[in-house]
Amino acid sequence: MKNLQNQAKIIKASRQLRALARLTLIFWALGVILFLILTIIMLTHGGNARSIYLTAGGLGEMGLAVMVSLNFFRFFDRLKDGKLFDAKTVGHLHTAGRWWLGYWTVDWLFAFVGNGWFDTKMTFSFGQLFASLIVILVAWLLKEAQTLQEEQELTV
Repeated sequence: MKNLQNQAKIIKASRQLRALARLTLIFWALGVILFLILTIIMLTHGGNARSIYLTAGGLGEMGLAVMVSLNFFRFFDRLKDGKLFDAKTVGHLHTAGRWWLGYWTVDWLFAFVGNGWFDTKMTFSFGQLFASLIVILVAWLLKEAQTLQEEQELTV
C-alpha cells in the first residue's frame, strides 16, 4: 500500500515539475527568437567582431539550455505518465545532465576566449559543473537501482 501512495506522490509532483519545465522551455524558446532578431538587426547595421562573438556565443548557450530543459521536460512527462524510473525515463535524466555539462563547457570556453581575445570581462562559475555532475550521478544511481531490482525479480 505504501508503494502505491509513494507512486501517487511522485506522479503528482511530476505534474507540477513538468509544468515548470514547460515554462522554462517557453522562456528559452522566446529568448532564442529574441536573440535571433537582435542578431539580424546587429548584422544589418554592421556590428564589430566583439558584438558578433557575444551574440553568437549567447545564442549557442541558449540552444544548449533549450536541450537541457527539453530533456527535463521529457523526464517529468514520463514520470507524470506513471513510467517510474524505467530505462527511457532515466535516460532522459542522464541526457539532461550531459547537455548541462556541455552547457558549462561552452560557457567556460566562451568566457575564456572572450576574456583573452575580445576583452569582455566575463565570468563563469563551477555551479553549472557541479549541478550537471549531480544530475548525471542521480541518473547513474537510478540505473543501478533498476539493475538491482531486475536481478532480485529474477532470483525470486
